[in-house]
Amino acid sequence: MTGHNISFSDDPASRGLRMEGRDSLFVLAQIRVAGGVNAQSVRVRNLSPSGLMAEGGVSYAVGTAVIVEMRNVSPVKGRIVWALDGRMGVALDATIDPVLVRQTIATATHKQPHGTNRILARRPGLKQR
Repeated sequence: MTGHNISFSDDPASRGLRMEGRDSLFVLAQIRVAGGVNAQSVRVRNLSPSGLMAEGGVSYAVGTAVIVEMRNVSPVKGRIVWALDGRMGVALDATIDPVLVRQTIATATHKQPHGTNRILARRPGLKQR
């Protein structure tokens, strides 16, 4: 194909044979080569507990070890399993909770010792009852 830069790993999961469902979303994330310090911004378009599809101005070779940082979850290691037209698939080394990534900071809650939830952010001027 002319004008396409495509490469895939030999792993069947990287060729579209997914074992889990995935959420379509639009979340900004940071990605960097494992061991590197310069992170690049990418848009996460699809997300599952074990992988994601990202697009942006950066592209890594298949097999590259990366670290992905998304809101509400710890940075997670992974590897590039496919790359095509400015998009790339990342297989994560540890599972994450996509629901947490979808939550905004204003709706995230913090579990208190006695089972009560406290909202971390409040609208200015709003009085608590």
